[in-house]
Amino acid sequence: MQKITAAIELMRIDKPIGIYLLLWPALLTLIVSTQGNFTLLQLGIVIIGSILVRSAGCVINDIWDKDIDGNVERTKFRPIPSKRISLTEAWLLFICLGASSIYLLTLTNINTMLVSILFAILIVIYPLTKRFFIGPQLFLGLTFNPTVIVYAMTEELSNPTMGYLFFAIASQTIAFDSFYGLCDEEDDRDLKINSTPIWWGKNTLKIIACFQICSILLLGTIGLIDKLELIWFASLIMLGGFFLYQQKLASEKKYLEAFKNNHWANLLILITAIFCYVA
Repeated sequence: MQKITAAIELMRIDKPIGIYLLLWPALLTLIVSTQGNFTLLQLGIVIIGSILVRSAGCVINDIWDKDIDGNVERTKFRPIPSKRISLTEAWLLFICLGASSIYLLTLTNINTMLVSILFAILIVIYPLTKRFFIGPQLFLGLTFNPTVIVYAMTEELSNPTMGYLFFAIASQTIAFDSFYGLCDEEDDRDLKINSTPIWWGKNTLKIIACFQICSILLLGTIGLIDKLELIWFASLIMLGGFFLYQQKLASEKKYLEAFKNNHWANLLILITAIFCYVA
């Protein structure tokens, strides 16, 4: 039972905020790419795939960071540094999650498989980027991004909305993960680990705001391309309100709250998309 609990913690199933932050954009992508005409199989693949990918990402992150997490206050009690699960067991769990993901891919098409292989490699590499890349959050924005995979699955790779949605989601991811990076800024400095907050310094919140504005503009462009109703653009004004609130939280050093608030911001856009494309 203790091993099961440790495995759940390793995959962060007990902290679903990360699943939401991947799943809501993935569902949004499914809706936009199919104009709301998706199948139940596609819906199931997106939901299960998002859970599997996020879980696998957490496991490989903790495997690579096994010698770092024990020195960081926020992560020192995670399953691997606290010795509640061994490195071998963690690798076996990662392999199981990977095999399950591969099975899901067999239910799609060749383009989805090829694109997914590329992103799988990037997901494995991502936790290492903080050691050599000045802005790992930028890498995350491009890596944990469901857009290209979902558009491939729905055979819409030539759809003009794909590029706009890809960078809209990437911009939001860079912004909210930079909030998250602010939580560990001092520990990261001590451990000589890179992050956008360390890179951007006093300009961090301003640059985060630029990415948030970029996301709104890109989503607005999708609305124009697909000729969506006014409610889409009204929701983008509300999204701006969420971003202003996050900036306020961050200015008060409530970085984790600012990060978590993106769950509701993304859910707002998803619900609006359902109304515009499906209802």
